[in-house]
Amino acid sequence: MKILSVVLKEVIHMEFTDRWAKSGNENIHYLESTHNDHPLTPLIYVPGALNYAEQPVGLLREFEPRKWFSMSLRGRGKSDGPGSGYALKNHVRDIEAVVVHSQLRDYCLLAYSMGVPYAIKFASKSPGIKGLILCDYPAKYPAIPESWAERILSRGYIQKEKEHAVTGIQRESQSTDLCPELKEIRVPVLVIKGGTADSLLTEADTGLYRENLQSVKIAQLAESGHVLWEPDREKFLQVIKEFLGELDRLS
Repeated sequence: MKILSVVLKEVIHMEFTDRWAKSGNENIHYLESTHNDHPLTPLIYVPGALNYAEQPVGLLREFEPRKWFSMSLRGRGKSDGPGSGYALKNHVRDIEAVVVHSQLRDYCLLAYSMGVPYAIKFASKSPGIKGLILCDYPAKYPAIPESWAERILSRGYIQKEKEHAVTGIQRESQSTDLCPELKEIRVPVLVIKGGTADSLLTEADTGLYRENLQSVKIAQLAESGHVLWEPDREKFLQVIKEFLGELDRLS
């Protein structure tokens, strides 16, 4: 059993490497896959509200040998959790820190849930991006109610030393319309939405993507809610793989 444990740790280590980027005074943790097929567009994952870098590894490995990156924004995972600095702009700086540190250009940004507004804001000012995938969230940043933080903290799965990050995200949130930022994005965009009542992306919100983006494809997964990879994981992956393939063929 001990030998098997050592072998597994070695295999995992070979699959991806821990990296750290500096966002202001904060250390931002991200994972970098050891695969690097240069003709393929690299993929950078921006997680949802309280998610962290290690969670989507199983999905991201499905895109190998494409190189991929996955980050933990401030206050999540292994990243630093400052006492304040959880506004939209701070999270955008975290994405920028990872991109700059990884020295990437011509990459695709994949954002899920509340990572979507962070990615939109970043992509609107980033000249090195090649494509953008936005998963089941509208083009706006919400003013988060106190009840959200209370509900999260009551569940008891947030580490005690990171609880202030939850209240910080809530307290520093401000309602922000990001349609003006959509108009600034010039690269191809894939928007994926769930088809059930559990989806967080309404038809009206989807219409705003169509109206404001220069190049956009909308993919609806009819049987999925907000968790787009359930119940049909392969369908979710295929939609993304097809879009990435289109990016690969761009000069």
